[in-house]
Amino acid sequence: MQGRRIGILGIVAAMAVALVAYAAPVSASDDHPGPQRTYRITVENLTGGQPLTPAVVGIHRDKHEVFRVGEEASNGIQQLAENGGVPVLAAELADHDDIGTVAVVGDAPIGPGGSATALVTAAKRDRRISLAAMLVCTNDGFAGIDSQRLPRRFGDPTVLYAYAFDAGTEINTEAYADLVPPCDGMGGSGMSNPALAEGGVIHRHDGIMGGADLDPAVHGWDGPVARITIERVRVYEVTVENLTAGQPLTPTVFATHRSRGAVFRPGHEASNGIQQLAENGGVPVLVAELTSRRDIGTVAVVGDAPIGPGGSATTSIIVADRYRRATLAGMLVCTNDGFAGRTLRLPKWIGDAKTVYARAFDAGTEINTEAYADLVPPCDGMGGSGMSNPALAEGGVIHRHDGIMGGADLDPAVHGWDGPVVRITVERVG
Repeated sequence: MQGRRIGILGIVAAMAVALVAYAAPVSASDDHPGPQRTYRITVENLTGGQPLTPAVVGIHRDKHEVFRVGEEASNGIQQLAENGGVPVLAAELADHDDIGTVAVVGDAPIGPGGSATALVTAAKRDRRISLAAMLVCTNDGFAGIDSQRLPRRFGDPTVLYAYAFDAGTEINTEAYADLVPPCDGMGGSGMSNPALAEGGVIHRHDGIMGGADLDPAVHGWDGPVARITIERVRVYEVTVENLTAGQPLTPTVFATHRSRGAVFRPGHEASNGIQQLAENGGVPVLVAELTSRRDIGTVAVVGDAPIGPGGSATTSIIVADRYRRATLAGMLVCTNDGFAGRTLRLPKWIGDAKTVYARAFDAGTEINTEAYADLVPPCDGMGGSGMSNPALAEGGVIHRHDGIMGGADLDPAVHGWDGPVVRITVERVG
């Protein structure tokens, strides 16, 4: 047993340094890890009264083990299990040649029933994961999984359960004075007591016995103490730029899918979602429609407010499905039923980027009166009721928009466009 206990608040402060050091993929033996994969890792605390420290994650090759039942704990596991030493274990794992990536899930203690999630990118060759987090209201207990397989396919998450282990390095007094503060907001001096050292080995924790201050009904557990869900994902940064001089654009709907024309198809009738987007700016309606469809994967929105002429919006989107195509669509606000839309193939590798241009389409569902009274407010700060007028309905199909003709209130020199109306840049960042 070594040195001074680290209070949980001290852990969080120290983790700021650890996260900077370990958030990016690290390979101690090779500066060029080759193809990479990104995983979304969620740690859920299954106990009723045991806080967990943030979890230390190591992603590595098959042959490495972070801890082994029946053997002595490493210094990093000991410091985690006794003192909540998250940065100590993270540093120890980063020094191992066989561990390619080290990360921390959570930036604060994970309370009973709570969870924390992190995105972790690792080399494709590193196919196993180990994880450990201290059970705060114990002398030297920790939740752990060791050398478990990572998911290989998109859309097929791996769910693992972590059991409680005893590091075998400190006698289980169950006294607040010997625990890392805070446990239940209480605790002692926070100093390790050399008199409690024991030269044991890692074994399954016997649980809380109620020998001193800890109450088995509050601090105990039955079965696994944490659930770890791991999904293989892709992360894209999507930027939408409005290329027009006088046409506001609603936030754009992003959807992944398998085949072309899944969201809209020129020459075919518009779905209700596309109609509501194109006529009324109904972003939530299109999102709900796409989310309910089994042939659509990830649905997201780029931007949280209208994108003004010359403006842009950027959103980070996590894709957990296997689809490689995506469609973006947003309403051209100063039109009756116009929208910008484009389908593209998503970049394949991390670091790849693609830029495409979206043209203007007419949903074919409303006559183009170009009158403010028939447009969704605000257009130039003006407009009517913002409701579709059934008298303007037309039973057409989606087609290229003819542009602004100047038939009523809209001015072609202000609200019109020449060529594409939107530039879309998609970069795979994870």
